[in-house]
Amino acid sequence: MSTAIIPMSQDLGWDKAYQGVVLSAFFAGYATTQILGGALSDRYGGKAVLAGGVALWSLFTGLTPQAAAGGAAPLLAARVLLGVGEGVAFPAVHSIISRNVPTERQSTAVGVVTAASYVGTALAFGVSPTLISKLGWQAVFYLFGALALLWLPVWWPVRETPPRPGSSAAKAAAAARAADEEAQSLLSSGGPASPADGGAAPGDAAAGKALGRQTPLGAGASASAAEGGSASTIATLRLLLAQREVWAICLCQYCQSYGMYGLLTWLPTFFSDYYGVEVGDLGGFTLLPYVVQGGVGAASGALADKMIASGWDVRRTRVLLQVVGMLGPAACLLLAVSPGLGIGATSASALITLGLGLSALTLGGVSANHLDICPRHAGMVFGAGNTAATLAGLVAVPLTGVLLDRTGSWVAVFSVVGVHYLAGSLVWAAWAGGKQLPQDLEAPAAPAGAGAGAP
Repeated sequence: MSTAIIPMSQDLGWDKAYQGVVLSAFFAGYATTQILGGALSDRYGGKAVLAGGVALWSLFTGLTPQAAAGGAAPLLAARVLLGVGEGVAFPAVHSIISRNVPTERQSTAVGVVTAASYVGTALAFGVSPTLISKLGWQAVFYLFGALALLWLPVWWPVRETPPRPGSSAAKAAAAARAADEEAQSLLSSGGPASPADGGAAPGDAAAGKALGRQTPLGAGASASAAEGGSASTIATLRLLLAQREVWAICLCQYCQSYGMYGLLTWLPTFFSDYYGVEVGDLGGFTLLPYVVQGGVGAASGALADKMIASGWDVRRTRVLLQVVGMLGPAACLLLAVSPGLGIGATSASALITLGLGLSALTLGGVSANHLDICPRHAGMVFGAGNTAATLAGLVAVPLTGVLLDRTGSWVAVFSVVGVHYLAGSLVWAAWAGGKQLPQDLEAPAAPAGAGAGAP
């Protein structure tokens, strides 16, 4: 859509503000299923959740040309429903990683999977201009919708497995079982001491905490051991969102994605407007940045795991990679539109390529941090952070259109991005966590044996 919207707007008479509405409608749907997708994957496994998402977004990708011909309402509805389908994908994948990948290789797994998404973006940017110039803009939607559906027959036969030994979820589950056994022992023996001696009586808060079900003061979530049930998804989310380490993920992802989604969505228009690049030639300017980002992304997860294995503190590793991955792109984007430099399209593309390459270092930062602090609820916490990131897209994409309509200034657009990157870096450096939160153990987990699948 980022490339196709240029000829679409010419054919259908859209101004920049309306283009922003069309582009951002995707994020309205994408935001609605992040937490839901993560919670369902944590509880029931990621295989079916991911398959359902792919089927839904492929369908509405293919229907986009017909929806555009039908007017604003059908088009915006198709864009929203496409986002609803895509919203479950990354939470499901991260839940699968948490349950099936050993802890010492999880950053690597996150890096490889996310890097693959960057490579897909690069291929889309590379192929779309040629398809549009030869077959018309409708062709990109038909092709990509059909290609995604080809994945389903390959994925569906994959057998789901319980959490593998050495994964974060397996270790956390083992710790919870040990605490449960200890609590049951205390309850059966009457506790280590009577209440009169200052000991904990059976059923009080100490025993509840040993069972892994005590609600921290003010968190607002509870579960009853006697009832044998678990707290609702909303109660568990409230418990985790009371922690500043989880807020660090959400706020950092919002600030980072304000720039990422804004750039991803408007990059073809930037080169077309600011440097006069023809639609058929856009692939040469928009493909390379995401190829480099994919390569650095695949390496950044492995780099993070290697740093931690060599003795680096987990928090220190996540902060360093994240801050470099946000401040570096901010500087590159501002240089790309600096009037004093007077650079051309090729030099601007090189700067944006460098910036996106540096941004991929964040795959060893915030993108893996939920696996550190909430391995038992990795899908849900990732969904919360990605919801915040999606809201950034919902703000950044139409706001960019409005700024361009009113000021015509790409300098203003990239300056707003730079401010977001700086703010996110400061929040992350102050609040990021590096250890599993006690609340992650205390909150109810998915039922035993409900592990997510992996090939």
